Amino acid sequence: MCSRRLAFNRRTRQQAFGGADRAVFAMAASSTSMRKVWLAFMVWMLRQHAACGQIYTFEKEPVPLSKELHILHAFYVYSYEEAPEKKAGQPFIEFRAMQATPASNGRITAEMEGYEGIQLSIMRNRDFWTLIDPHRFCSAASDVQGGLAEKKNQLLVQKAAGKSYRDAGVYAHTVHFADMPQKDARESIDATGVYILVFSNCGHITDATVSGTIVVKNAYGFLPGNEYHKMPFYGWLLVVYVLLAITWLCLSLRWWKELFMIQNCIAAVIFLGLLECFLWFVFFSDWNDNGLRRKFLFVLSILATV
Repeated sequence: MCSRRLAFNRRTRQQAFGGADRAVFAMAASSTSMRKVWLAFMVWMLRQHAACGQIYTFEKEPVPLSKELHILHAFYVYSYEEAPEKKAGQPFIEFRAMQATPASNGRITAEMEGYEGIQLSIMRNRDFWTLIDPHRFCSAASDVQGGLAEKKNQLLVQKAAGKSYRDAGVYAHTVHFADMPQKDARESIDATGVYILVFSNCGHITDATVSGTIVVKNAYGFLPGNEYHKMPFYGWLLVVYVLLAITWLCLSLRWWKELFMIQNCIAAVIFLGLLECFLWFVFFSDWNDNGLRRKFLFVLSILATV
């Protein structure tokens, strides 16, 4: 999994897990802790070189600790109006076959049946610090009474009273405990931006795992917005190389008796360039159609790069 993870909690502690892909940073009211949080967030941002795709799969992923949230992944999305192509229709996020299960004994208790503290949400990266209060991001009964939240012990976003998650630009899904996966849920995405996936647990049950898939699709297909323009680039460059190869072949056949080694080397370079463009175009087209970045095509494209 090529995601980067940043976790927030309310306890005044800081942990570092093994490996470069996971870190947990404590949130506290002191200015020193806040500087650490900002530093952690900037480090996570700098490491987001490219999205691995628009499909994120949970395979018995442990839920965050109580009153904690994790930033798992980034999705690059165009709005329908700003999309370079619109063949796939309105961009959307879909929560497929989401399911929470007990991690230890496998039995769902009566308390778990009504538990609504585990949520998956996406929001624009630039709005994160506006929407999320690092000192209090879980709702309480007073927030419900004031119209700031629909239910207690869920993700609390900074919005006007009476407004919904959707009004604030947040697409949230509550993951319930169940023996069978939940029904798929889909919401259309209205604004262009880099959306981050937030995994939160505002309740007290922590002995659980989550399974399912989150799919984000643009108006043109599954390619992340920051990768899309490479596909038409390699497509048009492939056309140029095909025309160049045909021209060079015709000239070589016309003057084949007078060719030097350098002309043969030029032909080889044109062929390698054509092969590179073809493989990259196939790679990005396949990724755009299926939502999966196939390693075999990726390695072939890298090896063919001139």
